[in-house]
Amino acid sequence: MEQLPKFKEFKAPEGYFEQLPDRILEKTSAKKSNPWIKYAAAAALILSLGWWQLGSLSNQNEQLSLEEEALLYIESNQWTAEDVLSMAEDPNSLLDQIIQEEMPLEGLFEYEEENWF
Repeated sequence: MEQLPKFKEFKAPEGYFEQLPDRILEKTSAKKSNPWIKYAAAAALILSLGWWQLGSLSNQNEQLSLEEEALLYIESNQWTAEDVLSMAEDPNSLLDQIIQEEMPLEGLFEYEEENWF
């Protein structure tokens, strides 16, 4: 410890601590904010949320047909093919309709079972 250099004692300028509270109060009182800015920001926020809500309400008014709604359930994987068939009155006719829609050319190649050779 004896090898460390010795520093002079630090002394505050005269009257520094007596003037410090007054200097702090001057700086804080100089920052005056306009309270109307807070109200304007709140009003803008409320208006934008209201505008967004009106847009979402207009989208909710669109009515989907029963078929479109069922397709949305199927495409979103909430309903499976088994669910749809279990809800159908006549599942066999529904399957026949799906096969006709998926394979329209199959009927063109049908032939009567004859001995054609």
